[in-house]
Amino acid sequence: MSRQTNNPANDSTHTLRRIIDALDDLEFGAVEITVHHGRIVQIERREKVRFDKEHRPNEEASASTIRD
Repeated sequence: MSRQTNNPANDSTHTLRRIIDALDDLEFGAVEITVHHGRIVQIERREKVRFDKEHRPNEEASASTIRD
């Protein structure tokens, strides 16, 4: 498995594809791109999962207990 490092266009295309993949289906979160000496060296994806307050089982159970 060899990667063509001599072709900057190939590296750019691969890097852009990785950034797009990191953004794909991201609802809440961040994509961080780290650059050293003008070159992208790292891509991080942090995704947050958010839950609606009304769908928490513990709150619904305690709310029904309070009403009784």
